[in-house]
Amino acid sequence: MRQVLAIPLEEVQRHFEVNERQNLKVVAPSRLGAEMMARLRAKAEVALDGGRWRHSPADEPNLVCESAEFAKSEGDGFTISFGNERAPQEAHFHRRHAEIYFSEHALAAEYRTEGDHQTIDLPHGGVLVFGPGVVHRVTLGGLTIVIEVPAVEGDKFNDRG
Repeated sequence: MRQVLAIPLEEVQRHFEVNERQNLKVVAPSRLGAEMMARLRAKAEVALDGGRWRHSPADEPNLVCESAEFAKSEGDGFTISFGNERAPQEAHFHRRHAEIYFSEHALAAEYRTEGDHQTIDLPHGGVLVFGPGVVHRVTLGGLTIVIEVPAVEGDKFNDRG
């Protein structure tokens, strides 16, 4: 199961520069249905390997990461909240839901999976996805949208170690 994904904003912007359809699809096929999924697959696709997505030129397959890679199928729906640089975080984790950050401002994160400490720096913004169980602390550089999916009440735990 995937635990962390980072998407630099410049990779998302590259799509719009060449007017291509959005190549990154973090989707739930079960909710879209087979017919809609077939329509979305206008170009060859391959599963994203690793934790950093990049733009796929027209002559390469789309890199796809399905939302099911982060879900444990508990809870339902999602929550959305907003934060900015005046909203510091403590290191925390969620047992049952994924947390998604999007900003056009700088994002930086420290995170730990199974004792392995890592950092991510997206100086121009982008998307960060943390799966369940990943201890993380994100530093926001401006207005940021935060989505938790599935919505699970009481699923935020501060990390004391």
